[in-house]
Amino acid sequence: MATWVLRDIGELLTIGGPPSTGTTRSEQLHSAVQALGVVHDAVLIVSDGKVLFAGPSSDAPATHLLPQPVIVQTARGQLVTPGLCDPHTHLIWAGDRSREFDLRNLGASYQTIAEQGGGITSTVSATDRASDEALMEAMRARLDTALLHGITSMEVKTGYGLLPAAELRLLRLIVATSAQHPIAVSPTFLCHVLPASAKEGAERERLVAALVDTLATAQQQGADAIDVYCDVGAFTLEETRRLLARAKAVGLLLRCHAEQFTYTGAAQLAAELGARSVEHLEQLDPPGRAAMAAHQTIANLLPGAALTLRLPWPDAAQLRNAGVTIALGTDCNPGSSHTPSQQLMMSLACTQMGLSCAESWLAVTQHAARSIGCDARGQLVPGAPADFVLWDADGFQQVCQQLGHNLVRSVWVAGTEQVLDGVRVSAAE
Repeated sequence: MATWVLRDIGELLTIGGPPSTGTTRSEQLHSAVQALGVVHDAVLIVSDGKVLFAGPSSDAPATHLLPQPVIVQTARGQLVTPGLCDPHTHLIWAGDRSREFDLRNLGASYQTIAEQGGGITSTVSATDRASDEALMEAMRARLDTALLHGITSMEVKTGYGLLPAAELRLLRLIVATSAQHPIAVSPTFLCHVLPASAKEGAERERLVAALVDTLATAQQQGADAIDVYCDVGAFTLEETRRLLARAKAVGLLLRCHAEQFTYTGAAQLAAELGARSVEHLEQLDPPGRAAMAAHQTIANLLPGAALTLRLPWPDAAQLRNAGVTIALGTDCNPGSSHTPSQQLMMSLACTQMGLSCAESWLAVTQHAARSIGCDARGQLVPGAPADFVLWDADGFQQVCQQLGHNLVRSVWVAGTEQVLDGVRVSAAE
């Protein structure tokens, strides 16, 4: 494999600085910029799919000393960063929910639509009817779109099966589709909501028990994590405890949809059980924040869902001041956040949630990668996977300023160029 040298980088984010800390806002802002590891007039050198050097051009090793052959490319003075990570997606589904989008905008609530057979239930029905091939093709297309937006690693959940066998089917399709795509995918087994046939009584208990019994199989078939949706109309706090405890016992990472529509105490519970991340958090309370900070549970904040559903914005300032690490995700799904763009999430986090541009960058690179157990990703330091993006921008703030415009120019995954001038390389050949 050739050694790649990307020179003439105007601004390089290595995300190799000291961890972001600070008690005062001034200290936090300064620390976040330092954590970005910004280098100007930089060079990035890649060999065998790994970063060999990332730093000032004046410190770069001579070309003749590098493993041969060497290919040199110019960044033309533009911005280079690690590939983005999306830590929360529902990427495998069939069907269309655009009519519900219109109904919500006309005043119908998310819960009312769900009670009338829409929402998640409608996607479950469409997904059940779709063939394996159709679901894989749809997921592959969504992965391609994510790649075009600079995402090189991501979490993908099941969740539109509800019953154990149907969720295992979706897990199998996620694993198979991911094996054929350059994006590094972390599969999650999602306990989403309960079907109408098991909303209460003995049928509900049988389903929860069956899901508990299925988790070892999910781990064996490729799941990295479990996610449980704890809210009104979904799983109770005690059911969430049972599912997370069993998942922990079989070796799955723990995640939890928590405190989105109502306060349940699930964030505190999940943190105390050792969850890697907790998602949404619009209704989070002080004990929940304290538990997340104490157990180093990452807050995966999802601006797209808050915007679409007109929910309160997650309180990033209180999380930050409590010492909770913040990541951002698209929550890409067919109903409440139909977008592949982490760039849009960064902009919303800056304009609506009070994050700085530097904090937003950390939230979609290093912090997001850590939240899905991919600690080596989201940074450009020697030995890290050579996943990086060349942007049509001069500096990192410009990406956050754009509202929906994709500034990605080229994307490399494991040292191989996958997007060139905004086009998938495989599609251009």
